[in-house]
Amino acid sequence: MSSEFDYPVIEKFRGLYDNGFRCIKYEVDETDDLFTVYLKNFENENTDTIKCNPEDGMILKNYIDRMS
Repeated sequence: MSSEFDYPVIEKFRGLYDNGFRCIKYEVDETDDLFTVYLKNFENENTDTIKCNPEDGMILKNYIDRMS
């Protein structure tokens, strides 16, 4: 991918994705004003989340949307 995706939050997502986790939902939590990505590894049924500020969240959302 291009350098526009050279962000720590993207690197964290890539690491989880490479370990079998897939995004099942993302949202901005109104109570804490954080962007939250919910991930699940369907092979072993583990779950994980990534939380970041809304600005980084929109970058991550764009990255995830381009993958699908």
